[in-house]
Amino acid sequence: MKKPLIAIAALLTIIIGSSGCRKDIYGCTDPYASNYAPNANVDNGSCRYVQYGDVMFWTDRNEGHVQITIGGQTGTITGYVTNDTPSCGNTVSATFTLQEGTYTYSAVAGPSPSYPQGYTYTGTAVVQNGVCNAYQL
Repeated sequence: MKKPLIAIAALLTIIIGSSGCRKDIYGCTDPYASNYAPNANVDNGSCRYVQYGDVMFWTDRNEGHVQITIGGQTGTITGYVTNDTPSCGNTVSATFTLQEGTYTYSAVAGPSPSYPQGYTYTGTAVVQNGVCNAYQL
């Protein structure tokens, strides 16, 4: 009588031990997040998402074509605006869409009526999620 009870107890221990004892692995469970953890089975609220914003460069005088390089992208200012800060995406300024963060940019202008010797300038631009930050050169 003892041997069948021991066998049943052992069998129950194996069944219970291997069925459903899940170890919680905390992390980001959203596959669309930049820090998705594929092995996580409990979301710990740490998910991060890539955020984008716009940064625009413009001038208020005739500087000819000004080439802007920022975040691995290059664009050209082709004209100037004298009244007020132009809207993002206008036809004469250079507008870039980048991930949120701080970037170093360079601006290179050849000789023009406003700058007969041309110029090269570097600076820092901040990109904020959903915002268009304007920088006048």
